[in-house]
Amino acid sequence: MSAVSDTVTIPARFEAPTRGAGAEAADRYWVRLITFAALAAYATERWAALLHPVPGWRLVGLLALSILLVGAVPLLQRLGGPVPGLFAGAIVLAAFPVAGLPWHWFVHERIAVSVTQIGDGLQTLPNILVPYLGTSPAVRLVIVLGAAVLLLDAAAVIAFTPRTFGDARRAAAALPLVALAVVPSTLVGSQFPYLQGLLLFALLAAFVWGERLRREATSAALTIGLVVGVGATIVAPRIDQHKPWVDYRAWASTAAPRHLDTFSWNQSYGPLHWPRTGHVVLTVAAARGEYWKAEDLDLFNGRAWVAGAPSVQPAPPAPSTAAADRWTQTIRVTIEGMKTNDVIAAGYAAEPSTITGGISAGQDPGTWVADQGVGPGDSYQVITYSPHPSATELRHAGLAYPVQSLGDDLTLGIPQDSAPGASSRQVSFASFPSAAAPTVAAGASRASATRLITSSPYRAAYALARRLAARSTTPYAFVSSVQHYLSKGYSYNEDPPVTRYPLASFLFSNKQGYCQQFSGAMAMLLRMGGIPARVAAGFTQGTLDATSHQWVVTDIDAHAWVEAWFPRYGWVRFDPTPASAPARGGKTALPIIKSLDNASGSGAAAPRRDIGAAPTTTTPRHVGAGGGVSPWLIVAAVALLAALAAAAIRILLGAPGSTDELLVELERALARTRRPLPAGATLSSLEHRFRSSPDAVAYVRSLRLARYGGQSTKPSADQRRALRHELREGLGFVGRARAWWALPPRLHRRRYRPSRS
Repeated sequence: MSAVSDTVTIPARFEAPTRGAGAEAADRYWVRLITFAALAAYATERWAALLHPVPGWRLVGLLALSILLVGAVPLLQRLGGPVPGLFAGAIVLAAFPVAGLPWHWFVHERIAVSVTQIGDGLQTLPNILVPYLGTSPAVRLVIVLGAAVLLLDAAAVIAFTPRTFGDARRAAAALPLVALAVVPSTLVGSQFPYLQGLLLFALLAAFVWGERLRREATSAALTIGLVVGVGATIVAPRIDQHKPWVDYRAWASTAAPRHLDTFSWNQSYGPLHWPRTGHVVLTVAAARGEYWKAEDLDLFNGRAWVAGAPSVQPAPPAPSTAAADRWTQTIRVTIEGMKTNDVIAAGYAAEPSTITGGISAGQDPGTWVADQGVGPGDSYQVITYSPHPSATELRHAGLAYPVQSLGDDLTLGIPQDSAPGASSRQVSFASFPSAAAPTVAAGASRASATRLITSSPYRAAYALARRLAARSTTPYAFVSSVQHYLSKGYSYNEDPPVTRYPLASFLFSNKQGYCQQFSGAMAMLLRMGGIPARVAAGFTQGTLDATSHQWVVTDIDAHAWVEAWFPRYGWVRFDPTPASAPARGGKTALPIIKSLDNASGSGAAAPRRDIGAAPTTTTPRHVGAGGGVSPWLIVAAVALLAALAAAAIRILLGAPGSTDELLVELERALARTRRPLPAGATLSSLEHRFRSSPDAVAYVRSLRLARYGGQSTKPSADQRRALRHELREGLGFVGRARAWWALPPRLHRRRYRPSRS
């Protein structure tokens, strides 16, 4: 028996018994269809993050059309002729009404109207922010059609490209699906980007290699996929620095002029002409979102709020230690697309660091000016204090108003008469809750000051302020009364009528305006009622990028609000502007809609929280709204990891197959380590090849005896390890990986049963 076995030739290619070619082809057909459907379904779910509400049935319909194309064309090709092409054409035509093109346009062949609709959507598309919350049919149609193009492109490649193209065919089909999944992630962001990347990797690997993966190699492939996927998930957060390794935008800026926004914060009350394109102006790394202040407008000149001269009055008392500890944070501001001399910060800011060219103190304590201005790429760190006490805390703040330190913040310029161009005189008001008459700053009597106000355009405003103050028991109650008054019967309008005295007209005549009118009127009424107040200008918090943990602020977020002074807390922010204002996350006539705090992608959109009535910490809003991980995605990822873990356990602890399968594994291991068998090779010749390692020889001998001698000799773990060592010999570090891949370790085995062939 031994002599005979030494001369027996290895079976051709060590091939194990196989099923019929038809069964194998059917297997490959279903593997291709299932892996395509899985990858396409995941990519479609990610694309849905671009829209809110999600047109679910439209996207599902497009997914079904693409799967139908992949599944039906191979069957129709057996019929020959033009049938497959006609079927594909019908699928493409059906995609248009499914995507949202009005059905009657499609049926009546209104091609020109359809082209115009799509063209309008494409023209508007670059100016929108995602997820798109608007109702423009053209924009929504174009976004859904984008999914249709990518899905059907991938399906057509799989369906019609000849199989001889092999991996190139599958890779070409995978590219549109990868784009379908990745583009929303770059635009919208995600709370779990690495988990989504792991799932995409697994689905992509299954689609590209699953069709040609032999059943006996499944365990090894899953183990390798698990190791690579988990390794990448661990490494990715460490190499992701949230900024490009190669900054192509910096290169582009040298070749083309860059658009820079500039802002004038002094209030004019005319039609709003601030930049409103959704252009990013700055980003802020901060633990809490704040209103990012540029200037204090603390001087009312008789018509408008403007920035006053540097303050010469003593600084007011500092906030309590508890308040300072509670609401102080360090922020880092990076200027992106604007040019300004103002140091953008929040609330009260300490002196910032690392501003090129030096800085100077602003007109009010806690504000700063960059001597040479700041622009794109400039970044600085600053400690800020911006309190948000609760309504209860403000009710008990007390009445300790230091008038000597806040006198300027209780003063208004009042016109001496109603004639055009009339000069104004400064009038000071007693602090709350005093009912004493106002005094003229120049030293005139209180009676003359009262006559000046009652004969001015602001007599009705003064009467309103005194009436609301008389009904209030605390300063906070008065502030709330003013804010409540402005919330009833007043509307948001960015093109209000132009009048001689805009705030008087706003309060008692047209009752419409935007943030300048609302904040200016509230600050004026508060000063008239004895509360130190001023207008602040800058930007609302913007949107939180959950990936970079930075607040992204655009020119739409430019805003004005009110700050009122309270004992123990200092300047506290109030925002009387309606929540429908674009800067507060509301609607706008422009096709630029801000994303809201809706990470699950479901539920109605809500405006930013109105913090004026009861100041509190602002709730973060995520850029990834609508792009969060859905429950089924989390379940799928967990199931995938469980399957990969089970495969790893199976390959390390499980039992091998038959002797024929072990012979196939040995031949494949030789090929993978670049030691292919010559024609006519025998197992005896392999034993001779590995003669330098007795354990490796014993491994091959056990297979030879099991195959031809009817024995059930079991190779030991040491023998398998020795053979692996021989396979990697001379191949360096890469050879070690190749040998492990070719002949992975098995920690436990059943007794081998010889084949009965």
